[in-house]
Amino acid sequence: MTCSVAIIGCGPGGMFTQHALAIRRKKLHEEGNLAAVESLPQVTCFERGSSPGGVWRADRNAGEANMYEALFTNGCKEAIEFFDYSFDEHFSRALPTFLPRSLILDYMLARCTKHDQKLFDNVKFNTSVKSVTFNEEMGKFVVQTIDHKTQIVTEHLFDKCIWAAGSNGKPSIPQSIVDTLSSGGFKGAVMHSAATGADFDQLVCGKKILMVGDSYSAEDLTLQAIKLGVKSVDVLSRSGWGVVCETASWPRNCVEVHEEYKIVGISDGGRGIVIENEEEEHKMTLNDIDTVIFCTGYSMNTEMLDPSLRFDVEGPFFADYDELHKQKKDWKMTKNYLSKNLGDVPIGKIHGYNYIHPEIYRGHLISNPNMMFMLGRLETPLLDLDVQAWLLVAHITGDITLPSEKEMKRFNLQALMDELQDPYLRIEIDENYENQFDTLYDDDEHFVNHFGTKEGRELEMNSSIVGYRILARDILDARYPLDLGTPQELNSKAKALVEMRLITGYDAHQVELVDGSRDSYWKTFRDCNPSKIHSIITGTKAVPFKCNWLDLEGDSVDDICGTPMSFKAKGKGKAVVVKKMLQSIRNPCVNANESKCA
Repeated sequence: MTCSVAIIGCGPGGMFTQHALAIRRKKLHEEGNLAAVESLPQVTCFERGSSPGGVWRADRNAGEANMYEALFTNGCKEAIEFFDYSFDEHFSRALPTFLPRSLILDYMLARCTKHDQKLFDNVKFNTSVKSVTFNEEMGKFVVQTIDHKTQIVTEHLFDKCIWAAGSNGKPSIPQSIVDTLSSGGFKGAVMHSAATGADFDQLVCGKKILMVGDSYSAEDLTLQAIKLGVKSVDVLSRSGWGVVCETASWPRNCVEVHEEYKIVGISDGGRGIVIENEEEEHKMTLNDIDTVIFCTGYSMNTEMLDPSLRFDVEGPFFADYDELHKQKKDWKMTKNYLSKNLGDVPIGKIHGYNYIHPEIYRGHLISNPNMMFMLGRLETPLLDLDVQAWLLVAHITGDITLPSEKEMKRFNLQALMDELQDPYLRIEIDENYENQFDTLYDDDEHFVNHFGTKEGRELEMNSSIVGYRILARDILDARYPLDLGTPQELNSKAKALVEMRLITGYDAHQVELVDGSRDSYWKTFRDCNPSKIHSIITGTKAVPFKCNWLDLEGDSVDDICGTPMSFKAKGKGKAVVVKKMLQSIRNPCVNANESKCA
C-alpha cells in the first residue's frame, strides 16, 4: 500500500523534499520501472502562505515571519549552489558572491520546477496546520488544517509527517526588554527585524537607531541603515559573541557595538535608553533614540504538534544519556590553540545543540521515527536542507533502514563527542567550557581579543570542516549527486568551500578600516575581493558588484552586476517562467487565454 506523507510548510525544506521525490519519479520513469513509480509515497504539502518560498518571500501575510525586503545573503552563494541547476544556467552570467534575497528565491523556484513545472500544483496554499496528533491504535498521524479563504477545517490521516516549517517560524522578542521600554515610557518606535519593509528608509534616514541583538539580522540591517543615511546605530550585544562583535570596523564611523550590555531603564522623558554591563558595573545612556529594532532572531513554530511529537529546545540536553556520564570521566579534548590557557576542561552541562540533538536521529524523532524534522544547519543552509530531503526520502522509500532506538542514541552520542572536540562548537553547547573561555577576555594579549589572527582563522576553519564532514557523510548515505569526499577526507571541492567561507566570512569581517581613509566611507564585508571565489559546479568565478555595495540600488541582476552576459543560457526565460508559475499559483484562473477570472 502506498505510504502517505504530510509536509508542513513549503519553504526550502518542503520545496526540496517535493523536488527530491520528483527527481526520483523522473528517474524511475526513464528506467521504465512503473511499479516503483506507483509505490512512491503520496505527499500532501500544507503552506499557510499564498506561494512557495517560506521566509524567503518578502510579501507579508498576517501571522507570518518573512525576511525583510532588502536582505542580501551574508554567506557566499557558491555554498548553496545545486548540483542539477547551476547559477550559470539560471542567470546566464557571472554574479557577485553575495546576492539579494529575491534572486535566491527565483533561483530556488526555477530549480525545483526545472523538470516539473507543476511541482507545486498540489500544494495546499493558504492553509494552516492547526494540530497534529498521533493515533496509536491506527498508527496514523491526524492532521487538522484550516483553509484561510473558506475557513473550512479538515481532518486528514497520514502515515508519516515531515515538519518543514523552518527555524524562522515566529519572531522572538525578549518580553523583559519590551516591559522595560513600555514601563519606562519609551517614546520611539519598537519593532522586530521581520517587520521592516519598503518604508525602512523613512524609518532610519537621519535617525538614531538601537539594534538589540548581535547576529546576522543585526549586521545586515545596520549596513542597510548606513546605506539609507542613518545618523547613528548603536548595537546591543547581550552575549558579546555574535557576528557584530567579530566585525572589526563599520563604514562611515556611525556604528557603536556595546558588548555584554542590556537595557535597564528609560531616561530623558522617554528618548534615552539606559544600558548596563553588570560585570563591569558600568551604566550609560544612549540619547535621543528614535527606533528600537529587535534583531533577536526567531523561534521554531511547533505549536501545531502534539507535545509528544515535539523535541525539547530549552535543555539541558543529553541528561538521560547514561553513557555520556560514563564517558565524561576519562574524556580528553584534543590539543588546540586554547589548550595552553584553558587546560583540560571537564565536560559540563550540555545547554545547547549545533549539529546533533539528543531526541532527533538524522531528522527522525527517536520516540516516533515517522515524525520527521527538516532542520537547517548554518554552514550551508540550503544545500544542507537539500541533502536532508534526499536522506529523508531514502528513509521513507526504504532505501535506508532505520536502526534501533539504542543504535540511534549511540550514533548521537558519538556525534556529540566528536563535536565537543572542536573548541568553537564546544563553546556554544558546553557550559563549563564556555565559562572557561570567557576568562580569556581578561587577557588583552590573547588572540581572542584581536582581529585577523592566524590562530582565530584556523579555529574558524576547523569548525567549518566539522560541518562539511557531516554534510559529506549525509551526501554519501543519501546517494546525493555531489562529491565532497568522505567524512574522514574531504576532497578539493569541499576544501574550496571551506576556504571560500573563510574569505567571505572571517577574513572579510576582520578588516580594520582606518578613520578618514577612502575605504572607511564605503567598504563592507560584502565588498571583499571575489577573485578566489568560484563555483564548484561550473568553475565560474564570482565578479565584483557594479559599484560599492553601499551605493547599489535595486535587487535585479542588472542592478548589482557590472559584467556583460558571458555565456548562453541552457534554457530560455527562466526568471519569466518562475514569475508566471507564481502568478498561476496565486491566481489559477490566469493563463495565456484568459485576462480575468470567469
